[in-house]
Amino acid sequence: MSSARVVLVLALASVANASAQTAPPEPPPIWDAQLGASFVGTGGNSDTTTVGADFGAHRRWPVWQVEGTASAVRSTDRGTRTAERYLGSFRSVRRLSSILGLSVGERAERDRLAGMDFRSITDVGLEWALIRRTQWTLDGLTSLAVNHERPVEGAGRNDPIGVLQARTKVTFGPAADTTGRFAVYPDFKETSAYRAEAEVTAQAAMTSRLALKVGYLWRFSNAPTPGFVKSDNTATASVVLRWRAAPVAPTP
Repeated sequence: MSSARVVLVLALASVANASAQTAPPEPPPIWDAQLGASFVGTGGNSDTTTVGADFGAHRRWPVWQVEGTASAVRSTDRGTRTAERYLGSFRSVRRLSSILGLSVGERAERDRLAGMDFRSITDVGLEWALIRRTQWTLDGLTSLAVNHERPVEGAGRNDPIGVLQARTKVTFGPAADTTGRFAVYPDFKETSAYRAEAEVTAQAAMTSRLALKVGYLWRFSNAPTPGFVKSDNTATASVVLRWRAAPVAPTP
């Protein structure tokens, strides 16, 4: 191939790549939901059971959007519980502009084996659509919140805190994507009681309804309940059943 043809091919490839990068993202569906489940059991020399479940749903209107998530993990070893964790969250966002939205959220968890009988965070703040590309999105959240904690031992607390969060999603095509979330919770009443979380998931479709999902969640508490360590992590693998509605028409 002559040098002129090589240059032409490279130029066409650059134009195609640029067009793909600047193409508007596909409108999101009116609603979507998914339900995942996992199970591991052993018998004989060992007798362990681990079950997990997770749920996620979104509903979108031209101005409003609501989303909810829930997950549960329970593990036993010869009848003794070695892990039991429940997490749930709900968030409503009203779009104020193409970048900015008013956000109200609630997050609750229970993990007695990590020292927390119950924790809830109620926050109000702003959500930021920082990046909107065909294959990559990045959202930020800045909120003021109230953190209510009831540990398994010791006195509870109701502290004013902040919520600083970044969420990203990378789409590899119609069949696979990965998401990431990192959040920091500074405590304005007791500065040493700050917490942080990081979560990564990857999902690949097997059919139009079924997908495989793997995830990793890391949680850090700088002032844990006495007798418990500062960090916890959970790795999961599950089969997911998905539902998805038609895309929303772009807003003029």
